[in-house]
Amino acid sequence: MGQINGYELFYELFLSLELWGYFGPLGLVLIGYVLAKKDVFLCIVWFVVECLFVAQYFMLIDATPSYWWHIFILLFGGLMTCVYPLVDR
Repeated sequence: MGQINGYELFYELFLSLELWGYFGPLGLVLIGYVLAKKDVFLCIVWFVVECLFVAQYFMLIDATPSYWWHIFILLFGGLMTCVYPLVDR
């Protein structure tokens, strides 16, 4: 097995349309949830980061409509990440 560089790892986790491509957005949602449990400000910052990823996926939809699932995961997962800890308090 050869070494995998950072670009290939990023592509496989965030831009691939195979199963591995969905682990990147799910990982972002899970990290956001952990950060939101610690501090509300971190939750807001992480939601902005997720929105930047969603903006990139919207640009990719012109080429391949299959990226809608990535957007769905980040938007609804991100909303739940921010809303759930606030309701829990």
